[in-house]
Amino acid sequence: SVPAATLTGTPGSHGTVTGTARIVRGPGDFGRVRPGDILVCPFTDPAWTPLLRVAAGVVTETGGVLSHAAIVAREHAIPAVLGVPNATGRLRDDAVVTVDGTTGTVTAVNA
Repeated sequence: SVPAATLTGTPGSHGTVTGTARIVRGPGDFGRVRPGDILVCPFTDPAWTPLLRVAAGVVTETGGVLSHAAIVAREHAIPAVLGVPNATGRLRDDAVVTVDGTTGTVTAVNA
């Protein structure tokens, strides 16, 4: 079996969820996010808010507990882990990942 890869960041919104990682680098990728996906992105801003209504969880490369992603994730009660260095490069699109917004870890099941 392949060992799981665990990335660590700042806990932003409590809870744990497992879903399909969807790497989104900008608005051109917004249409690829499906309900239940884990949004993995460099950052979010208000233009990204609709994605956070669809996604089951969010992982960002920048930001902290007061960032846009964290605040909106808490509003929608979805787990968030923030400030994960190079998350968009280290996680593979379509990989199954578990986001633990309580401990601030992201584990790729089949990395």
